[in-house]
Amino acid sequence: TMALNTQRWFSIFSFLLLQPFAINKNKNTYVVVAAEEQNLFWESRSGYDGVGRHHPITFANETHGFLFSGSTSSSSTTLDFHMYEEISDTWFDLSSTVGESFPGSQISFGYGTVLNSPQHTKAYLGFGIDSTGARLSDWYSFDMATHSWTKLATFPGPGRRHPAVVPVKKKSSSDNPEWEIHVGLGDGYVSGSFSNFNDWWSYDVSSNVWTQNQDFPSSKRHHPFYFGLSDKSYTGFGHSRSFPYIERDWYMYDLEQGQWARDTDFASYSITTEGISNSTFQYSEQPVTTEARVAGTQFSIELPLVLNNDDGNDSSSALSGSLGFVLSGDGNDHGVMATGEFHAFYPPTTDSTVMRPAGITSNSSWWRELPPHPGRSRWAPGSFVMRGTARAYFTSGLDRGSGTWHSDLWCIDLSPLFFLASQESNSTNGTKMPTFATLPTIQSTNLPSSTATFPTMAAPTIDDDSSPKNYGDTSAAYGYCLVMATAASAVLSILVGERF
Repeated sequence: TMALNTQRWFSIFSFLLLQPFAINKNKNTYVVVAAEEQNLFWESRSGYDGVGRHHPITFANETHGFLFSGSTSSSSTTLDFHMYEEISDTWFDLSSTVGESFPGSQISFGYGTVLNSPQHTKAYLGFGIDSTGARLSDWYSFDMATHSWTKLATFPGPGRRHPAVVPVKKKSSSDNPEWEIHVGLGDGYVSGSFSNFNDWWSYDVSSNVWTQNQDFPSSKRHHPFYFGLSDKSYTGFGHSRSFPYIERDWYMYDLEQGQWARDTDFASYSITTEGISNSTFQYSEQPVTTEARVAGTQFSIELPLVLNNDDGNDSSSALSGSLGFVLSGDGNDHGVMATGEFHAFYPPTTDSTVMRPAGITSNSSWWRELPPHPGRSRWAPGSFVMRGTARAYFTSGLDRGSGTWHSDLWCIDLSPLFFLASQESNSTNGTKMPTFATLPTIQSTNLPSSTATFPTMAAPTIDDDSSPKNYGDTSAAYGYCLVMATAASAVLSILVGERF
């Protein structure tokens, strides 16, 4: 514990000290100045009007992103509804129409998802808490074209906050692909007592039926990270009620087998081009981080998309590959991390041309460190991906170090992590890592130029009461308050797990 804390304080000190040298402030983008990441960077987009929040439900189709509900500084639950139009970089506040027409109560701590199928108009969402704190088991669909809601079959398990909600494609011999949404973990109450969960359920999209599956094979937990790749669900990390409390184990559920398998515990590698000819990549010899984490956001990108009208893929896609991503959240002490950490998950592949860290075999997955989002990490932010592209968006969340409730929006184009569909090998798993010389050209670049600049980090304030204290530039006071805040967070995380 002492070593971990020492490492955390050193990281925070280094981040603050070296921040001016790590950011290119002459551009309207947040850029990590490192050769291996020169094609991956965060760009500022327009934030939504109104107050910031944590635990928004976020999802997107091909052209628009959607943000629903969440908790603000003045309300633990909301029906706020915002829609983002990518081509014009514009938000529309639909709270008084779409939000108020939601057939349930005000909510927060819920989750939602869309299917990885082009022009599929439905998003699926639910769970969370109402204004009384009661855990919900409601389940809804939202039509992104007509802006209409439909109440679906109620989840038959205990109501819960922040579970995993994972879309997966069923293998089918029919002309139309079939989908399931896997739901499990989270926290709620059993016989009046707080409890984490390790159950795992599947929702059949076509039949509107829930089925209970094999339980998650590790500790009960809430606020995990998760995503789906093809017919497999991945989940792990999160907050349990036994040592080590914040987890770093990772698991895969195979839909066809109906069984869990333990994947490699979290360990993320960096890449470099230093000392290598032709600007190709190599991985670091050792992981750059193995830190456990909780309460961030996540998504997956699978290209090409799965077509609706047959069992094949969209041949018009310029990119090909299959990756999962985890972004931001709290670290292994349930406290803020010095940077908005971002990591890509590479599933196992037998393709020998796919680069991987030393010692990683064809049967093993691995993680790669990506450029962090601007500023420190955030508790319970949101994210969405414009379907059919590799453009990911990051928004909202609470900086519990400064007490900042965010309503901003950042975009990163992850196309360099994928390879041209025309260069695809016979492998159906994994993702090639192209050289800089073969980076794909994005066909759909209707993104407005940004006029925003990287925000200056304000002097930290500690969110310990209704009137946070501002300690200005006094380093001793800052250090003392940050220590106290992190210590309090760790103690509460262990003793009063349901608060997080």
